[in-house]
Amino acid sequence: MPRRASLKSIEAKIRELQAKAEALKQTEKPGIKQLKAVLKKYKLTTADIDQAMDGRARGGGRASALKGKKVKPKYRNPANRSETWTGRGLKPRWMVAALKGGKKLEDFAI
Repeated sequence: MPRRASLKSIEAKIRELQAKAEALKQTEKPGIKQLKAVLKKYKLTTADIDQAMDGRARGGGRASALKGKKVKPKYRNPANRSETWTGRGLKPRWMVAALKGGKKLEDFAI
């Protein structure tokens, strides 16, 4: 049974290492206590921190102006009028199947 004994010892080492990993996760990084004290003292928010770190407030600058806006569909499935596609992202399955069948993209234009 040497294989069984080595398996048990390996599993014990795994448990020991997992316990050490959890202990490391629980410990705070150096400076966290001081940072928390400063945040509390000056009543700073996460937006203030973001602004201090990269020079602008949260949510500004990087996002596209079109992000989150609805786009009107440009193509419609003639077999099922409720299926539409805006022309962005992957082509829907019904469009791919129709294109393979010999139809053109212009045939589906709204």
